[in-house]
Amino acid sequence: MANSSTPFIQRLFIYRLMLIQFRFLIPISPLKVDDWSLWSNMNIFKCDYIACTIASMVSTPFRLQHAQFSSTCPDLTLPGNTPLYSCMSPQVFKACLKVLRKRHLYYLSQLIAPSGSHLISWTAYRTAYIAQLEDKRGRSLPHKWYLDIKTHTTIPGSHDQLSDQYVCPPAVTSSIVLLPGATTSQKNRHWLVTLDGNGAPLFGKQLSVQPKKDTCVIVHWISDCLSSPGDVVRLRPCPGCDAHVLFPSASKYSAVPPRCTFKISLLRSMILPTNCERIRQSTLEVISPHTWADLSITVIPYYRRLDLLPDFSSSSSVIVDDLIVSPFIENQSLFSSVVPLPSGSHYRYYTDGSLTNLGTPEVSMGWSWVQIIPDAGYLNSVATYAHGTIQNWPSSTRAEAAAIYAALSVTPADSAVTIYTDSQAAIDGLRLCASSSYSNSRLFYKSTNFELWASIERLVHSKNLAVSPVKVKGHDGNYWNEFADSLANSAHHSDTAPLLPVDAYTSSHPIRLVYDNVVCESNPRRLFKLHFQATFLKDLLSLKRFQFIYCLFDNDDYVVDWELTWFTLNFSPAHDASFQAFHATRHYAFKFKLFLDDLPLLEKLKVTRSDLYIDLLTCRSCRDRMEDLMHLILCFKRRSVMHQILQSYQNHLFSKLREAGEMADHDPTPLLRKLSSLSCWTISSSNWSSYALIRGCLPTMFIDLFVELSIPRPSAMKVVAAIHNNFIQKLRKHIWNPRTYDKSKWEDAMNITFKLKTSPRPSNLPATTYVPYSSLPPPTHLVTSRDSEVDWIKNSMTQGWDVDFYSGRVIRYFVSIVASTLETI
Repeated sequence: MANSSTPFIQRLFIYRLMLIQFRFLIPISPLKVDDWSLWSNMNIFKCDYIACTIASMVSTPFRLQHAQFSSTCPDLTLPGNTPLYSCMSPQVFKACLKVLRKRHLYYLSQLIAPSGSHLISWTAYRTAYIAQLEDKRGRSLPHKWYLDIKTHTTIPGSHDQLSDQYVCPPAVTSSIVLLPGATTSQKNRHWLVTLDGNGAPLFGKQLSVQPKKDTCVIVHWISDCLSSPGDVVRLRPCPGCDAHVLFPSASKYSAVPPRCTFKISLLRSMILPTNCERIRQSTLEVISPHTWADLSITVIPYYRRLDLLPDFSSSSSVIVDDLIVSPFIENQSLFSSVVPLPSGSHYRYYTDGSLTNLGTPEVSMGWSWVQIIPDAGYLNSVATYAHGTIQNWPSSTRAEAAAIYAALSVTPADSAVTIYTDSQAAIDGLRLCASSSYSNSRLFYKSTNFELWASIERLVHSKNLAVSPVKVKGHDGNYWNEFADSLANSAHHSDTAPLLPVDAYTSSHPIRLVYDNVVCESNPRRLFKLHFQATFLKDLLSLKRFQFIYCLFDNDDYVVDWELTWFTLNFSPAHDASFQAFHATRHYAFKFKLFLDDLPLLEKLKVTRSDLYIDLLTCRSCRDRMEDLMHLILCFKRRSVMHQILQSYQNHLFSKLREAGEMADHDPTPLLRKLSSLSCWTISSSNWSSYALIRGCLPTMFIDLFVELSIPRPSAMKVVAAIHNNFIQKLRKHIWNPRTYDKSKWEDAMNITFKLKTSPRPSNLPATTYVPYSSLPPPTHLVTSRDSEVDWIKNSMTQGWDVDFYSGRVIRYFVSIVASTLETI
């Protein structure tokens, strides 16, 4: 909505922000609110989709940033320009929200005397703002919202003197005290002073008041105070102007027919002291004892205090880059200029990009363009050239697009341009830019480098360029293409190669999405999904049931590949007559419970159903140890069977590797040797890698071995997932089912029936907590992950999508359902 090319949608976005401000009494832009907890429980907040979206971004590194940043903040100053919600207790603010909204009270400055050091007394507020607040006995007691503000902002027993943090004396102190003109009384009509739409003073006498709209109609009187600001204000009737509001002729409220009237805001008006309270037929001049030079010090700041237009200036929630906003890179000394040709000439460029060290901190993208003028007498027709680098979102296509952007930036307007490039992706991007609806479509935001392509599109349309891309074959002996390629490669290590400014190619839209100072140029939905997946995974691994993961980081031979792990957990085996859908469902549930260490073992049941399972119960097979997941694997009654199942797992992988070696015509013996050397194939009480394999945390080596044999990664993941599913079926058939049968026989003997087990859990039982494995003590000290402080989402933006997540790959599967169901202790 903010970046729509349709003016109506842009205005609608601004209107929605202003509506949020009005509903929740927020005097600043909603994009600048750091804490939404005050409003998060309100029903009107939950029903406002945009407010909820903005609030949800506060808890993430994502921010909305105005592309054309200006350090000039709007002047909203009366003394103590503080949001009212920060000066009140949350309970009173919520309870009095409707009352405060009806009074249009946003700032503390609206309740502060013009001196800036004292709160307006309730008597003065009642007289100046609301004339009819008396009860049936004629009393006017302060409202609880006023008392709450007074409690939080003033010094006790000081006659409404503000605390130091709320005192903000005006820049220029005025000796004149003017009262606000916001009154709901029809009887006491005053002379008012305010500003018109051009910021000029506007004077008049009240005729009628509309309390519900906080407006009034005044008789317009004019003055020459602007030409003589040092003289006292002299008012005379307006002979009539173009901006007046029609008003009926004389009535019982007015002695003479008004010739010119205005409808003004009571909230932006102040009472003007004059020497004449009544207007008579003989009244030709009204004099105020003050000069406009004195009045303006109070009137102008008071008028501006309610300017609630959204402000995208600097704050803690709007990120400000150190770079200077530069819509185009032309006229910058860092970049070479083209050889100028006669107006309307044809410009020809060979462009190329270069990418090195993808996925590492040393990643670099170089770009270059070469201008050629055929048969112009230059050496090989090369007129001039330029090269440089670009940062973030590394890819070869981005480097190619940067070269095109740099070439078009220095091309004169109204020119025909031919771009020769060896990148088909760059050609396709240029053709999409030719479509006027491209940057205003959802397809645009789903593409990568959309900010860069939007800048290219803007250059084409703003300069009225006729751009024609031409595909050339790369590394085929074309002199100009080879020259451009060498220039792009040399930019990586050249001290003179300039960096393309970020703000130059990301300022095509009013609003841009930023993640920790990196402008997002990939599908925002995918970025949000990846961020929350990574967050959920970190929360998942922080649970005690996954403490063993940290012990694996000392073993280089077993590094968990989380993409493979989640793919395997979600992988559904094909079922036939012997393995039907019902079996597949139970298999899927068993696989997840095994991964989460959530199988109904005795140590779990002792906590969840302590009314049925007593503390003394041990494993029903060996009768020796406490039955938890570790003991289920290590129990000597099942050790030989467990070893056979693991051996079958290994043999299955061996056979698939041999098949892959035959297909690739490659000897798989070294890879088989490497696979057999993994420590996960040996079960022991000190081997955490075997425990991880059985739980389903699969190592990255399983995939790397197949990739080395030229098997595509997606295909290799399916192979490993199918083999692991086979292992889970055997584990369930030969280990879990016999154990369950032995326990069921004991339960029958103890009269623990199915009805008892499925009955509601008694409410007086202790809260359910995770039971750590008892057969093997947990690590004496947690090994801090070497990746624990790394933001892999940002690394993927700056170094490339091949960056590993916990030395695996960035996960792309939902983990929120899993993480949200776990319990911590």
